[in-house]
Amino acid sequence: MTKSASVNMFQICMVLMLMNGLTSHVMINPLLLDAAGRDSWLSVIFTTIPFIPWMLMLAFFIRKTGQGKFQEELAARTSPVISWILVAPLLVYLYLIGGITLFHTSNWTISNYLPATPKIVLIGTLAFLCYYMAKLGLRSIAIGAGILLPIVIALGFFVAIANTPQKNFNLLTPILENGIIPPLHGMIYVGGGFVEIIVILALQHQIKTKVKPWHLVVFGLIIAYITLGPIVGAISEFGPQEAAKQAESPYEQWRLVKIGEYIEHVDFLSVYQWLAGATMRIALSQYLLADILPFKSKVMAHRFILAISFSYVMISMFPITQNTFYQTLYFYYFPITLGTFLLFSLIWTGVIFLPKKKKEEAS
Repeated sequence: MTKSASVNMFQICMVLMLMNGLTSHVMINPLLLDAAGRDSWLSVIFTTIPFIPWMLMLAFFIRKTGQGKFQEELAARTSPVISWILVAPLLVYLYLIGGITLFHTSNWTISNYLPATPKIVLIGTLAFLCYYMAKLGLRSIAIGAGILLPIVIALGFFVAIANTPQKNFNLLTPILENGIIPPLHGMIYVGGGFVEIIVILALQHQIKTKVKPWHLVVFGLIIAYITLGPIVGAISEFGPQEAAKQAESPYEQWRLVKIGEYIEHVDFLSVYQWLAGATMRIALSQYLLADILPFKSKVMAHRFILAISFSYVMISMFPITQNTFYQTLYFYYFPITLGTFLLFSLIWTGVIFLPKKKKEEAS
């Protein structure tokens, strides 16, 4: 949809921090605590170790392709048909990211602070906002991230510092009290959050600055820190058993915040954090779907984004219980996406070692 590079690497990192933050900071929290319990924080550390080489592999892919358009680089080394087969899992993944986020956000909103508001109003409003952002393009999304992210970060440090008196770090030990299996199990969900960074391959042609390996390593460590923070907070503030029972532990941590004797109930600030991440996830996934697919005009791409928005609204209106949604994420979504994109990242990297075909052969 967009032909020229429009943003720099720093802007991309801000966009991806907001996009992935909702997953790594919030969505995987109950899943990880359920799987690994007290050792959940170890799962984050264990996952970060192989995650860094994986990020370096992505950096190698980006350098080897010269930051060209993802599908076109694969097609130049295979064929158009094979390239679309290889890209198909990423297209499905991007669609699921947006759909799941809208569904989860609407349910969380109704459950926590707008129970009397018609669901269609909440879903429709957020879907329209994300459609409009996606329609404006990546540059507008990046500018939005630059405005939203500093406040999100400030609020994150605020809740962490304000709750310091409530924390008992002794609850993080003993480590491995149930053996090594629980933290290894938890790695599935941490990895399922980390693997979302693979969308940078679909963004590489939009980055006007050179992507260097250290960029991705530093970004990966930031994502690991974003994941570790709320897990340590949940265990140290509530204990592993109570934290595992909470649907959104980071939101519950906001309810503990108290400043002096008169200021409390500031959990409404978490709404800003959630909606900032949700808006970025939905808008970016819609934009990338339209950007990857070969639309001949912006009008067609915009109509496609609108169609995606309508489908998201329909999906979000399905009467799916919170328990069914949780079980789907726990048993299917995160394990399958992790396995799929670890495999395909290896396949894609293998493909770039193939020689490029002549232009007329690849077209």
